[in-house]
Amino acid sequence: MIDVIIPAYNSHKTIEQTLFSIVYQDIADKVNVYIVDDASTHGYKEIVDYFSNFIKIKELRLEKNSGPGVARQYGIDSSNSKYIVFIDSDDVFSDPLSILNLYSEIENENCDVVISNFDEESEDEFITRSNDTIWLHGKIYRREYLEKEKIRFNNSRANEDNGFNQMIFLGNAKIKYIDKKTYIWRNNTSSITRKNDREYNLKGLSGYIYNINYALLHAEKNKYHKEKIGKLAFSALISMYHYYLQFQDSISDLIPKCKVTKRISDSNPLSDDDKLDIIESQYNTTINFDNRKFLLNPILTINDFFYMIDNTEEV
Repeated sequence: MIDVIIPAYNSHKTIEQTLFSIVYQDIADKVNVYIVDDASTHGYKEIVDYFSNFIKIKELRLEKNSGPGVARQYGIDSSNSKYIVFIDSDDVFSDPLSILNLYSEIENENCDVVISNFDEESEDEFITRSNDTIWLHGKIYRREYLEKEKIRFNNSRANEDNGFNQMIFLGNAKIKYIDKKTYIWRNNTSSITRKNDREYNLKGLSGYIYNINYALLHAEKNKYHKEKIGKLAFSALISMYHYYLQFQDSISDLIPKCKVTKRISDSNPLSDDDKLDIIESQYNTTINFDNRKFLLNPILTINDFFYMIDNTEEV
């Protein structure tokens, strides 16, 4: 069986589309659906009652709004199927074979995680994301592996999915990629939380640093592969450097939080060639018209940024 976990906060206008996309799945009879109500203003009983005519569905409720990571973990802890799939309450599965494609691969290949492609729907544009290692979209997870490696969501409210996935990808999980689309992410760039892009980006950066450290500390504790740890830590530092060039004083309070990343990077050193490859890759994926001036004419070098981290008191 497969547990499909849906964190939901005041999602009454969109969650029915999500649930219909599950009802239409070819293997809907193998699915247990859990709506984890993250302390919405009112519950989902009527919706659950209706959809219980078609699928096995249950509502779980958190008494305090805690964010999607906590809600997902509560869903994991309150369920027990062999496999776990996540979907957000405003997204849908691509077609009726989406869950079957993920399930067949993880069963037949005895994998711990299967990754598929997903479409990002933003306004009138669709962008296909392939072999992604950040989002939960279009993936299926083996519960036994998560429990064995003690991989859990934390209580942060931004980039918690990245922290969760990086713990998996830093480890020894058997991972399979399939070149099929199974998920549509409805990326609402005009939502209330994103009206202030600067505030949204800074919140995201804080969550990014927290979750990268969360994953790196987990990997360090469990003695995962040193090169994997070093590459993630150094890549994260370059991302933080690029953000600093753009936001400068606005993220000065976050610099002490980078010390964990820097320490782990230093203790898992890479070759100069590996570092240059990461710097080049990060530069090519980060640069755009808005931030070009910051990256082409930086206020400080990468080494100066690292020196600033080293000489900031850790909090």
